[in-house]
Amino acid sequence: MLQEIRDKTDGLSTAHLLHYLLEERFPGEVAVTASLKSSSIVVLKLISDIAPSTPVFFCLPQPTFPESDAYRAEITSLFGLTDIRTVTHSDPLAKTRSFERCEWLWNEAAARGKTREVLHLHHTLSPYKCWIKAAYHERTVEPKGHRLDVYAGMVIVNVLHGRTTETIDRFMHAHKLPYHPKVTRIKKQITVSEGPVIGYYF
Repeated sequence: MLQEIRDKTDGLSTAHLLHYLLEERFPGEVAVTASLKSSSIVVLKLISDIAPSTPVFFCLPQPTFPESDAYRAEITSLFGLTDIRTVTHSDPLAKTRSFERCEWLWNEAAARGKTREVLHLHHTLSPYKCWIKAAYHERTVEPKGHRLDVYAGMVIVNVLHGRTTETIDRFMHAHKLPYHPKVTRIKKQITVSEGPVIGYYF
């Protein structure tokens, strides 16, 4: 199955890959994990243009900040996403679950200092056949591995495979998407390359 999907999607743009997964290959069987980083926002924008009813699981460390709650609500409304869920704790019996279905979170709560946490999602994701892994809690979206992989029969997708932070910023700027209020990079002037700004895709 995996090789068939890779052959079918080889060379497709991000938007066309998502259309294939959401509308043709796995309609109604795709889940998305996301954070509030700009890379996640890019993926959610593309998904909302195709299938805004796709289940989105925001993976967030506790406690969440009021700015984050407000920003999540803003993004949800802006994109017209209709199935939003928030995950802040691992599935029950997490120690018996596999690490292949998990997100790694950076918790920067002031009282604890910066710590790295594991959010186990085996039970949460079990109803789905395709997982778009778009939380991107690491500092960079530049990937290790493949754009598409498979584990226990579930197709796992990193749609931003090979995209740089600069590419993400250009997309955010071109589509006038808001950054999280704590992100200072929004203050930086971004120069968009030649071509129609509103049509900037990758």
